Amino acid sequence: MLKVSIVIPSVDNAHRLETTLISLLENRPSYCEIVVPHSGYYDDPYNIAEEVRLIEVPAARSEVELLAVAWSMCNAPIVHTLAAGATVDAGWLEDALACFQQTEVMAVAPQVYFSDGNEPVHGVLADDFGMRAAGSVDSMQAPMLQAAFYRYSLLAAVGGFCTRMEQYADLDIGLWIAEAGGMCEVAAGAHVYLNEPNQLGRVTSDRIRLAKTLQLRHQEWFGSRGKHGGKLGWLSRSVGSGSISTMMSALTVKADTKAALHRLPDLDDIRAVVEGRDQTFRFDPRNDHPGPRLHRNAA
Repeated sequence: MLKVSIVIPSVDNAHRLETTLISLLENRPSYCEIVVPHSGYYDDPYNIAEEVRLIEVPAARSEVELLAVAWSMCNAPIVHTLAAGATVDAGWLEDALACFQQTEVMAVAPQVYFSDGNEPVHGVLADDFGMRAAGSVDSMQAPMLQAAFYRYSLLAAVGGFCTRMEQYADLDIGLWIAEAGGMCEVAAGAHVYLNEPNQLGRVTSDRIRLAKTLQLRHQEWFGSRGKHGGKLGWLSRSVGSGSISTMMSALTVKADTKAALHRLPDLDDIRAVVEGRDQTFRFDPRNDHPGPRLHRNAA
């Protein structure tokens, strides 16, 4: 029985893609498929098309754009996004899948290790300004796109990954889950190694724009928690960037109104999935390999 579709978006780096494919082919169980959306550059030099489904998306310019196309082509009830360059351990799927036995769990974050740190990162969170930051077991609001597990039915309800939110597409989905009363959970026994430095805390003009857009897109969620940022607050938040232009952009950059209103999902559709009323790919795996699980509400 097919349980998981592993999706590895790759824009232009064959070496990183093949690093991940080797790790997966060595460690994957039989119940998963591997889907590789790419921008048209990968010509399959090792003849892996029989084991890996390659999808060309020539117009794509980012991993989020590739994911936005590929998720709906998946054949399993759970979609696992994985960054090119990432590696995994044997058995990393079992603990993550066990989390989905709780019907209200819509997304799962593995423990993610970056190359410049010894402590794992548990998904991401939106701080008081909407900035994307590393999460902990107690604070995470969404799994990060580079290593995430989602119910296919949840992705269908939210309309997939919002390309207009770029790297903040994972937080966007996490906040929709929270607003609908669903949960995101951490799978403590699922380890993913991204093999790249942790850039989550970096402040840039683009990230400030996306954070302000996230606030506008989820204004009720931020408003209900008293989260906002005036000009002085934004200036203070950007001081750590070390860039005068970034600090100035904190005062001048505005939310992208069109992105904030782009393809807003119907919360009732998401609630239907959370409450088990949507029958798209219902998932009820046997828990043959129960592992340690940690969870909190998605918000």
